[in-house]
Amino acid sequence: MAYDDAMNPIVIKNWIEIVQGLVTLAATLIGGFWAWSRFVVERGLIPPSQMDLELRTIGCSESATIVEIAVQIQNKGSSALIVSDLRIRLRYLNEKDEIRIIDEPAKAAFGRVDFPHACVLSNIGIEERVANTRIRSHNSRLGRGEFLLVPHDTFVQPGVDQLYTFATALPRTSSYVLARASFRYEVHPSKMQL
Repeated sequence: MAYDDAMNPIVIKNWIEIVQGLVTLAATLIGGFWAWSRFVVERGLIPPSQMDLELRTIGCSESATIVEIAVQIQNKGSSALIVSDLRIRLRYLNEKDEIRIIDEPAKAAFGRVDFPHACVLSNIGIEERVANTRIRSHNSRLGRGEFLLVPHDTFVQPGVDQLYTFATALPRTSSYVLARASFRYEVHPSKMQL
């Protein structure tokens, strides 16, 4: 009789309904977790961004070449991007410098071209500039040839391309320039996000 009860269409229908309910519950939980992590956790943390850097020559004189550096940051996320500590680093080779590859395996720059000269504006005001940078950006110092592009935090709204520019001078003898830009995400996650 037990076998006949198990083959009963009503019992089979009940088991099918239970399995369908479990599958629906599992799909709902997985979908809810995905939506929560995508639109609550990720949205409030670090939005994806794309940064492009362009360097162009504006003009030359007998002693210097004026260049403009353009940094474009595109916010590809769904929440505002807070850009903090946006800096540029310029290094160069002179016409008469020998092109050398860094051949010390212990160095992080192993295998890269050595750009020995740093672009330094002048020593006037350097102490104040470094002191202000340390106070504002949690003791992160400017390295040789580094410049703060913007002295405060900026916001880039979702889907916006934000352009930042910086003009400076390099010695007329400079022939190859290495420009690097970086920024720090200013993130203050909530306890729940942590």
